[in-house]
Amino acid sequence: MGDLTRPRMLHAVFLRSPYPHALVRGVDASRATAMSGVHAVLTGADLPADFPAQPLNHLFHGQRETPYYALARDRVRYVGEPVAIVVADSPYVAEDAREEIEVDWDPLPAVASAEVALEDGASRLYDDWPDNVAATFEADMGDVDTALAEADVVVSARFDLQRLFACPLEGRGVLAEWDLFRDELTLWTSSQIPHIARDFLSWVLGLPEPRIRVIVPRVGGAFGSKFHFYPEEVAVPLASRATGRPVRWLEDRAESFLATVHAREQIIEATMAARSDGTVTAVSGEILGDMGAALHTVSYGPVWLTSVMLTNVYAIPNARVRTRAVVTNKTPLGSYRGWGQPQANFVVERLIDQVARRLDADPTEIRRRNLIPPDRFPYKGLHHVFDNGEYEACLDRGLELADYTGWRERQHRFRADGRLVGVGLSFYVENTALGPSRLLNAGGVLSGGYDIGHVRMETNGEVTVFTGLCEMGQGFTNGLAQLAADELGVDLAQVTVVTGDTQTCPMTGYGTGASRSAAVGGAAVMKAAGTVRRKVLEIASHMLEAAAGDLEINAGVISIAGSPDRYVTMADVGRAAYLRPADLPDGMDPGLEAIEVFDPPQMAWPYGINVAVVEVDRETGEVTFLDYVYVHDTGTQLNPLIVEGQIHGGIAQGIGMALYEELSYDEDAQPRVGTFLDYLLPTALEIPRPRVDHLVTPSPIIPGGMKGVGEAGAIGSPAAVTAAIEDALRPFGATITRLPVTPQAILELIASAERTGTSTLVPQAAR
Repeated sequence: MGDLTRPRMLHAVFLRSPYPHALVRGVDASRATAMSGVHAVLTGADLPADFPAQPLNHLFHGQRETPYYALARDRVRYVGEPVAIVVADSPYVAEDAREEIEVDWDPLPAVASAEVALEDGASRLYDDWPDNVAATFEADMGDVDTALAEADVVVSARFDLQRLFACPLEGRGVLAEWDLFRDELTLWTSSQIPHIARDFLSWVLGLPEPRIRVIVPRVGGAFGSKFHFYPEEVAVPLASRATGRPVRWLEDRAESFLATVHAREQIIEATMAARSDGTVTAVSGEILGDMGAALHTVSYGPVWLTSVMLTNVYAIPNARVRTRAVVTNKTPLGSYRGWGQPQANFVVERLIDQVARRLDADPTEIRRRNLIPPDRFPYKGLHHVFDNGEYEACLDRGLELADYTGWRERQHRFRADGRLVGVGLSFYVENTALGPSRLLNAGGVLSGGYDIGHVRMETNGEVTVFTGLCEMGQGFTNGLAQLAADELGVDLAQVTVVTGDTQTCPMTGYGTGASRSAAVGGAAVMKAAGTVRRKVLEIASHMLEAAAGDLEINAGVISIAGSPDRYVTMADVGRAAYLRPADLPDGMDPGLEAIEVFDPPQMAWPYGINVAVVEVDRETGEVTFLDYVYVHDTGTQLNPLIVEGQIHGGIAQGIGMALYEELSYDEDAQPRVGTFLDYLLPTALEIPRPRVDHLVTPSPIIPGGMKGVGEAGAIGSPAAVTAAIEDALRPFGATITRLPVTPQAILELIASAERTGTSTLVPQAAR
């Protein structure tokens, strides 16, 4: 976004709240507006009285409204909430002017955690609520109470999963140009949801959708955080309208810690029941989701997904979950790679390990006993229907590739030498190909689950693919080009994919997220390309005076099977379709393009296994990877290199969650993190080089058989890494239920065990 400029462009900065909770009694910007080079200062007082709140894309039944605005009006509810926008000739002048704004603050008591928010007498974020619970969700199947009463083994634990965020290399940015003469708005924004953003802008600004053009350039990473519709995407257009000039805002790194949605934070109290042979009979969970100050674009969706994924890949007949989404005085929670699936996976896989320990059984065998067998697909879990899978074959391949038996033997020798080496694993399943529209809409999602593919063959025989999906480094444009090229029989280099422009690209129901680009977007492109192919063959059949069924296409040449010397090229067909309609079959319209829609009948479900081998230094608490194996099944792979890249990146983020990353707040709801000195990200020095292998079970519900892979690596890796550390610390009786597992936490655990002889310890990570 920093490379985008427009003639006469101005620059914007935001004045943000330094308080987690306060009333805004007044804002005096007179000295700022009087400064040379300052063109406007807008505050909440400049918004009309009926100016709409920021829209939500997810409206779950029973959730309470948490209205927040492009600029805070009378009250702020988190540190970093935008209060004013300053527009000047340069960002430096704007920053100087920002220092001259005086705000009359009236601080209020702050709520620093979800548990504090539930206490009697806790300060309420919304005065008309009886408490701080924004939503409650419950689901169950079977008879959990009977299963618990009849179980041979019951394990329970509280899991504390920390707050973190996507932290893309490129922060967010917005450039708005409001043409006052035509009353039209063009918005460049780093987003995963251009069409949703356009519609939301229309609702908030009162400008018809056709008068708004949203353009998304190549986005430097997103990981879900740019799926959201942010206040800045409204405030910057308002500033452009107020000044009559283009206005650009670029988020700096310190700002991103406060202004970009956070993710993950949950407290989960869970129980698992099993028989003495290791068969798991029930799982239950009480989930507390810290949503921050407001329900953002996707509401409490990630916490909801945690709730309905508590059976994971296992045929557990009885399950129950109760979830509360709670508001606190923190940055709002939202989307991040995996949504709520890493949390659910962590809980279930850690409980499976506890069952194995109680039964003195190998954790791989407890998993094997409970995996959903192939003959039970499609399988209905607590909420979702899984399409297919060869789970046991994947487990066997993972254990073989990791040399699991060999590592267990070496581990015994290492322990005899005093080395703390552990092996951990986790099995995951991933929700992809999000849809169908009827289910999403019934669940309160405003968007559909469909995608529209537009394929056009040009006059010279080359191909242009238009998609509403966005390229954010995941490489899906390569996949769409491959699908179109294969379907049409042209060279990959002859296909161009156009993305990120609401004026030229067709609408995609849900935007770019939920690992749906290849499965849903790809299927739509395949359908459109197939329609174009059929017309190409009809035209070529007419030109060659041969039956269409006798023709074959290879590298852009259409020839008669068995007579390669009789052919026409795609360029010949293109010229006929556009320039010489007289050469077309009778009754055929000119042109070679098609628009097709794919709305999946259900979601697709890739799966896989993580096996981590680590060594823990008892003197420093440092965790070193000795091996990491990942075996997965993502259905048909369009580009194995891109698939492996997705896996590597997801594993790195999962390791970050397990060992390093945490957005902590103090007891007054003030953030403790402001730079990368405080927020630790793993680098290439800390990340192992995973050994990856693939199984292929094509999805039976997706044309082409593709399943998503965008979130897979991040889902199971935190549980596998934590299990390996816990296994390494087995001599100390460790049970790890809190993330991140920092060196300090490990050292405290070891010291406490040596001091007290306690058999089960929970390390308290520094908050």
